[in-house]
Amino acid sequence: MKKRVLKMISLMMAAVLMLGCAACGNSGEGAAETGNGDTAETDNEATQPADDGEEATGDEKVTITLWSQFSDPNSTDGNYVAFYNALESIKTDMPNVEVVHEGTESESYKVKLKTAMAGNELPDVFFNWGAGTMKPYVDAGLVLPLDEYMTDDVKSRILGGTLDNFIFDGKTYGYPYSVAVASLYVNTELFEQNNVKVPETYDELLEAVDAFNAAGITPISLGEKDLWPGLMIFGIHAIRMAGAEDFNAALNGTGSFDTPEMAEAAKRVQELAARGGFGSSAMGTSEDDAVAAFKQGRAAMMFMGSWLNGDCEADDAAVKGKISVIKFPVIEGGKGTIDEFHGGSGETFLVSSSTEHPAEAAAVAQYICEKMSKDQYLAGSGMPAWEADMGDTAGLNRLSQEIATLTADATGYVYWLDSLTGGSKADTLMNEIAKLIDGSETPEDFCKNLQALNE
Repeated sequence: MKKRVLKMISLMMAAVLMLGCAACGNSGEGAAETGNGDTAETDNEATQPADDGEEATGDEKVTITLWSQFSDPNSTDGNYVAFYNALESIKTDMPNVEVVHEGTESESYKVKLKTAMAGNELPDVFFNWGAGTMKPYVDAGLVLPLDEYMTDDVKSRILGGTLDNFIFDGKTYGYPYSVAVASLYVNTELFEQNNVKVPETYDELLEAVDAFNAAGITPISLGEKDLWPGLMIFGIHAIRMAGAEDFNAALNGTGSFDTPEMAEAAKRVQELAARGGFGSSAMGTSEDDAVAAFKQGRAAMMFMGSWLNGDCEADDAAVKGKISVIKFPVIEGGKGTIDEFHGGSGETFLVSSSTEHPAEAAAVAQYICEKMSKDQYLAGSGMPAWEADMGDTAGLNRLSQEIATLTADATGYVYWLDSLTGGSKADTLMNEIAKLIDGSETPEDFCKNLQALNE
């Protein structure tokens, strides 16, 4: 990531503490319908559909089809709550547009998108990830640039650096709605009960792993059955060893995975797994089960994105009020610093280039992103991507506030590895990390196999 961008994001995160802004993103399942139209009034006004002479006039409604991975309207996850809030309020704020929504569970949603992309049967608006995941849609001309709908007023409300993963060849294809950051979540009660020091160094992290193993407690909850959680734990090790700049370069193909620093990061992950750092059955544990174990107090730590905040503070969580977030420790000899983070802004709603109503579809995409930004932040699921009047934040999720403090002096970010790489490269990366964790591949072969993707 370019240093200018890093500085912008760092300043943005610091600004959050003073502004108290809004939101983040995640997955789901279910279907809903909403009616909306040409005046958009959220906490910050959304773009009104332009009159191109072919769109609906008077009381006639334009129908916009919308797909998302937010499949469960009854979910208490802050991302889902924010999405369905936006879907409901758009009925009033955009009365001349009817949004017909289809929600599909996360992994099934990815398959659904690939099928629709291949057949050029995408809906008017659809949830997607940025960077490498979005690029194939851009390259194939399947998504609409939004620059002509992005007025100066709209741009002024979007926080610096949050558009970067949606820009290709100088054109912007998506609005941001969240800034998610991964942190090390620790159950302070378990640490106190077992007389274990909350780790400030990597050696202290290993000592904590040994102590919890001896006590029969899973040290770090990891649901590697779903593969993507392994991206997170390897990602932070690579950031600590190689540094954010070099790791970003390797991921985008301008740098190398086959370096001593990357090999050491891979070695550390493999050794941590062999040491029992992820318990005895990480490869057979789903992410849902890993989160449940942490919520129930059966695991001492979890390295995860800020969408975990809501789960930790939910009324049904045995760990409510007992969790704290800390920076993942630096690794001695590594190039990375304590203020480099895994995460950033990279989830959005894209507009199909085949839509018959581009202005309305763009307005719907903007409305949802801006509305979700505030509501997700207030729900404790992530950092905001838009400026907004937050009102009374006394009840804001305390973990979100802790993360805002942690990231106030951020100097670098590496976004989620599957989103940055996309497609088959992301699949290879996940499978290679799984082999690293289950011990079936050496760190040296791991690095060589990943570097082959760049050649």
